Amino acid sequence: MRLARALLRLFAFLPQLAMAGLFPGLPSAESIANFRPPASTRILDYRGRVIFDFYQEKRRPVQLESIPSCLREAVVAIEDKRFYSHWGIDIARIPGLALSMVKRAGGIKGTSTITQQLARSMFLTPERSITRKAKEMALAVELERHYSKSEILEMYFNQIWFGGSVYGVEAAAEKYFGRTAAGLNPVECATLGAMLANPSAYSPYNHPDRLITRRNFFLTRMFRLGCISQKELDSGLGQPLTVLPPGAGGNLAPYFVEEVRRYMMDRYGADFVYRSGAVIHTTLDLDMQQAANLALLSHLRQMEKDYRLSPTLSAYDSAARRDSTLGPPRYLQGALLAMDVRTGYVRALIGGRDYKHSEFNRATQAKRQAGSAFKPFVFVAAVDNGITAADIEADSAITIPIAGQPDYRPHNYDGTFLGRISLRRALALSRNLVAVRLIAKVGPELVVRYATTMGISGILQPVYSLALGSVEVTLLDLVDAFSTLAGGGIRVKPIMVTRVEDAQGAVLEENRPEQQPVLRPQTAYVVANMMQSVINEGTATVIRQLGYQGLAAGKTGTTDDYADAWFIGFTPEVTCGVWVGFDKKKTIFSGATGGAVAAPIWADFMKTVRPDSLPSDSFSVPDSIATAAVCEQTGQSATPSCPLVRYEIFVAGTEPKTACTLHSRR
Repeated sequence: MRLARALLRLFAFLPQLAMAGLFPGLPSAESIANFRPPASTRILDYRGRVIFDFYQEKRRPVQLESIPSCLREAVVAIEDKRFYSHWGIDIARIPGLALSMVKRAGGIKGTSTITQQLARSMFLTPERSITRKAKEMALAVELERHYSKSEILEMYFNQIWFGGSVYGVEAAAEKYFGRTAAGLNPVECATLGAMLANPSAYSPYNHPDRLITRRNFFLTRMFRLGCISQKELDSGLGQPLTVLPPGAGGNLAPYFVEEVRRYMMDRYGADFVYRSGAVIHTTLDLDMQQAANLALLSHLRQMEKDYRLSPTLSAYDSAARRDSTLGPPRYLQGALLAMDVRTGYVRALIGGRDYKHSEFNRATQAKRQAGSAFKPFVFVAAVDNGITAADIEADSAITIPIAGQPDYRPHNYDGTFLGRISLRRALALSRNLVAVRLIAKVGPELVVRYATTMGISGILQPVYSLALGSVEVTLLDLVDAFSTLAGGGIRVKPIMVTRVEDAQGAVLEENRPEQQPVLRPQTAYVVANMMQSVINEGTATVIRQLGYQGLAAGKTGTTDDYADAWFIGFTPEVTCGVWVGFDKKKTIFSGATGGAVAAPIWADFMKTVRPDSLPSDSFSVPDSIATAAVCEQTGQSATPSCPLVRYEIFVAGTEPKTACTLHSRR
């Protein structure tokens, strides 16, 4: 007993010794006064919904008033009942501390006030020793000098650990119940309060029975404090433990999040990204992202099954669980990117089937041969220079001499010839030989200029094979460039981050749409109209067969040996691109064209995100657009004798002036 009294006197004096410099390494008074815990940086979608948090410690500070009073009162009553009367150290607890030290042969356990617990979590290590306890007590006194009781309690609820990487009651409420702290009901408050003493020992995942027992103890104390009624107590005591599963609230857009992280790291650095508590407002639409995930992943899974592709994602996943050193995935991959036509806002982005297996972003980083998806740039160059959708060109064999090299002898995908056909039909059916004849007319250099201006990055070689998509491009580039057509010749820079705010709400940057006219609106309108035929009567009619009836235009793309399948399509509001293939170039399966493989994914996605689109919708019609009846066989002005007549769209002044010479004689 004499020893206990001696220790009581010693512990009462230790704080003064610590602050006098006996224990080096304590934070300065200024550090204590200005302490700010690391907070999660939050990424929001365009509607303000949480996408993901960047953090070292998952924490979202909130004001004390946002924490339910029943939780505050119960925690104070159980953890530190003299909190409002002591000055950081509860003298009445020191005898217990001394006895704990004697019984545990130097180990120190329990007896800490809320202020001491806060001091420990802010500045100290978790070791149990007399030295650490003295530092803890000294820091608690300093905290009480610099902060009010309400401020200390607020800091405590924002600082305290709740298991894993979760710190603070707001992050805990989101982690375990999927809501804010302000929205917690009494049973949920009691659950979090019960976890405070030891989140490992009272883990809802590892020790649920133990947690229920302590939760019910908290509920009983809440009732005695008058925080809840007898009815609420009786109801709460009988409730099972209901928390979200460990993996709940997963990242729906990991590839998008990584793009945002890289952007933020480049501009602000790691400390800001992981510790500042900033808020990043983005362009993503979580509803569209979910629709994209479902459309892409379900179709690829079905392809693996239907065509017995190997290895499959599921087989690789099983192998990866057994062997963490497994190489990069070799299963079928895909990517999807959807962008708002008017703003350039990226609404959905998938860079691969499983981010855990591969962080490589196939939507923004992978360069693959475009195949026939590149043909619209040839037609843009042609239409912008006086050639029309009604003009007739020969779908027949062609040989182009090239100085110092073998002659260029392209061929059609199906090895057949259709003879003389209109350019509209040639684009709709993706006839290679017509595209080559067209690039030979306008010149490869001109096509390069248009493609680059519209959004295709990198160095493009002015060669005739450009017409067939020999160039390697990213999905992002194609979506960007096709959006120029959808937007009437206005190119809009793709944007993912619209606004960045610091933890106090100050705006650090704001990104608005950057619009640049790069193409005559008449040219954009005519080519977009021609590309509607791809869906209505060409290589992507599967889109109509699958039930998407809204106005749309687009282009399929398939490379040699069916190694890459593309579909880039757009409506007046959204441009969406889909790519399917293997990382290491090889045949997907025989017949895996863009129309068969990528277009169905596009259709399912668009049916979900634009269910109210109507065939009667239209792209904005610019001035100087003319309509004329033409003979489909000659491209000339139709006569009453012409058997096949189409009402064609023209840039005003380019419509045919001569009556059909083939049928006018009859």
